[in-house]
Amino acid sequence: MSTAGGGATGPDGWTIIVPVKALARAKSRLDPVLPADRRKALVLAMATDVLRVCVETPEVRRVRVVSADDPVVRELAARVGADFVAEPPPAAVLGTDPLNAALTAALDDLHGPAGIVTADLPELRPHHLSRILSAAACSPHSTVADHRGAGTTMAFWTGARATRVCRFGPGSAARFRDGGAVPVGVTADLGAATRDVDDPADLAALPARDVGPATAEVLHDPRSRHGTHADGLSATMVP
Repeated sequence: MSTAGGGATGPDGWTIIVPVKALARAKSRLDPVLPADRRKALVLAMATDVLRVCVETPEVRRVRVVSADDPVVRELAARVGADFVAEPPPAAVLGTDPLNAALTAALDDLHGPAGIVTADLPELRPHHLSRILSAAACSPHSTVADHRGAGTTMAFWTGARATRVCRFGPGSAARFRDGGAVPVGVTADLGAATRDVDDPADLAALPARDVGPATAEVLHDPRSRHGTHADGLSATMVP
């Protein structure tokens, strides 16, 4: 992670926020094919790989983790060199999605370009993120849609802090567009930035893909064997 130069974005560089859902609730769509302990291990492994990518991308100056106040996630953030921001309890944000509220709050005090990268992109590499940041630097607000086109895997802002509003959840790609986001053109060789892992079909495809080392370790554990049933729906950032 660069702490001096910021490449095309100037001396400030990018701040990237990675939301990590509470491990007990994350990726519940995988329950039919993974026991709870392996599901949690996979979530943590994917987050580890994504955080390492963010830290290692030259254009990134700072990485923040937003999550429930889980000591395991807090320790992960410290281990990779990221800041940790605790998500407020749901009761503190009645009427508002707590994770979107936490992400919007985490963006509010940042100067310079900032973005959200979801924690379930195990194929992502620094050269992928670097190219996407270069494209995102050309727009006040931009997003990367997931591989189904309905969800969102990344969102970026280079303009005024007041414009930094998170809209993750079902149908988020359309909501971000309605909020002024410009879709980043993702070529086939950047597909890793779109392939989140939400359902059993996504999970079944992972062994044939070039995933990060932490994710690969979990997949090679025989306890992580899984089926291939899928319902065809994306649950990126969905409770």
